[in-house]
Amino acid sequence: MDFQHSERAARLRQQIDDFMDRHVFPAEHLYREQVHGSDAAARYRTPPVVQQLKALAREHGLWNLFLPGSHGAGL
Repeated sequence: MDFQHSERAARLRQQIDDFMDRHVFPAEHLYREQVHGSDAAARYRTPPVVQQLKALAREHGLWNLFLPGSHGAGL
């Protein structure tokens, strides 16, 4: 059996790795600030940085990878 990733899956994986390195990991400190800041109720809301990262992931075609067709990558 061949358990290698397809070219498409390998390309998507590289894009995701790059996105994580460029955008997500550098935003971890901001996430912590927004969740554990002065507003105690903030821990129960989605922090703004997450909404920004979601929008950026959509722009890069890296959101909802499981959805078919134009809604996602069709994984």
